Amino acid sequence: MKRLLSEAEKTTIYNEIRQYLADELEIDPEKIQEDTNIIDDLGGDSILFLEMFEEFKTKYQIDLEVRTIGQYMLNHPVYTFKETVNAIFDIIEKGEDLIGQESN
Repeated sequence: MKRLLSEAEKTTIYNEIRQYLADELEIDPEKIQEDTNIIDDLGGDSILFLEMFEEFKTKYQIDLEVRTIGQYMLNHPVYTFKETVNAIFDIIEKGEDLIGQESN
């Protein structure tokens, strides 16, 4: 389902992602800046994003298969906190059109 996030929703999601990463990686959320590399700087791994997606899937009524997310990630690799946030915004906003727009 396609939807446009308000600035308030984006702020909430931004903070939730930051807190999720801090909890999972057992660090202070203040250490997570937009240019922080989740793997190199924080010791995260490539599975962390998919686990986070599963957490957000129900909360934000995202009806996408993990395979679709994986295809998106091939074209939009996520390394930094900001890239992670933008990817989640894309996933929520584009919904089923996430991959269909890649050829445009």
